[in-house]
Formats: sequence, C-alpha cells, structure tokens
Amino acid sequence: MTSTSDKSLEQDLLFAVVKEKYGHLLTDEQLDGVREAVSGLRDVFRPIRAIRLTNDVEPFPNFRPFRGD
Repeated sequence: MTSTSDKSLEQDLLFAVVKEKYGHLLTDEQLDGVREAVSGLRDVFRPIRAIRLTNDVEPFPNFRPFRGD
C-alpha cells in the first residue's frame, strides 16, 4: 500500500503536468479547481489499480451494434 506522502507526491506531479501544459490558458481559480479534481481522481483510480492482470487476459472487444443498412 502507498503512504500518504506517495499519494501527495503523485497528486503534485499530476497537477504539475497539467499546469505546465495548460497553465497559461487557466486562471488561478481554474487551477485550484484542477488541483481539487486531481486529488479526487486518486479515489477513482484506487479500485482500478487494485486489479491485477496477467499476460493471458485479453483486451475487451469493442461492441458495435448493427444499425441497419
């Protein structure tokens, strides 16, 4: 399990990437919103990261429904 400092470092790094790429387009208020969103993403990705995949797990096929001719 990762420590709190690792989580904080990960959040800081993700925010730094966004700020470097798009900081010139965003206001300080918008950057604060981005920082909050990045911290919320950690909780979203926690269950996904907990899934361990092996090399024998194939990608999920794309479903394209038939819409007629």
